[in-house]
Amino acid sequence: MRILSIIALLGMSASGSASECETNFGKSGSAFSGTNFSSFVTVADLDAANALGQMRGILIAEKMDVLTEDAETGTLLAEQRATGATRAIPTIVTVSAEGADARVEMLVKTEKGMFAKAENIRSYMCELLAKMKGGDEGRLAGAAGAQQQNQADTTKQDVFLFSRQIADEANKNAVAVNARHKGRSYALKGRIDHIMEDGEDYNVSFEVPEIRDMLIKPLPNQAQFRVGVACLFRPNQLAWVLTMREGQSVTFQGTFYRYDDFKKMVWLENCKQMR
Repeated sequence: MRILSIIALLGMSASGSASECETNFGKSGSAFSGTNFSSFVTVADLDAANALGQMRGILIAEKMDVLTEDAETGTLLAEQRATGATRAIPTIVTVSAEGADARVEMLVKTEKGMFAKAENIRSYMCELLAKMKGGDEGRLAGAAGAQQQNQADTTKQDVFLFSRQIADEANKNAVAVNARHKGRSYALKGRIDHIMEDGEDYNVSFEVPEIRDMLIKPLPNQAQFRVGVACLFRPNQLAWVLTMREGQSVTFQGTFYRYDDFKKMVWLENCKQMR
């Protein structure tokens, strides 16, 4: 099993928050069942709403995606984006009021089969928590952080690898797929399978082989089903759609629209053909 590399860690600056975080750091579980790493700090003179806003801004600045956030319960879920070398790593933040102060808890969950050194996770968590500020500075940072949006960079990928990634994610938790990917920009390379009208849009699907036709079959712990991938083109792209041909090698860029677990299908919307 490969060693997990979560984030390139920087040297930590000494601070009260970092010291408190290190003291409160804990670990449970194992690499064979999944590991939970947790810690918390108390930020003086700060309400829960501004604490949550600060953490949103801090995590997005670290190039993580905020998948869901609930002000009423004071919870936030963010992930480091999965790449060819690393899996998505969920970080759960929970904030609560302690008088005039805010308690900020952080939980990092790794899946079974993933190895991570506790000292690296502790440094990662405590570096983030050490950035929390209280008082007027904290309230300003909270208001600014609450307005931050996930970074809108485009992921370039072969459509077959993208299809298998979505299949494996859906095999673990189908609900998480839309939460994780909706609104992200993708540029997918592959061959056209079919072209059809879809309401006022044009639906152009990629060739994705069935499991029985794959040269290398999925491992037993991987998804044993195929996920289709299609792009939806708006009417203003008709000139491009009319020049497309089945079997043609193309690269389409679009925004993740929806995954349907019943149909085992992903659609990108507002697609354009890359030249």
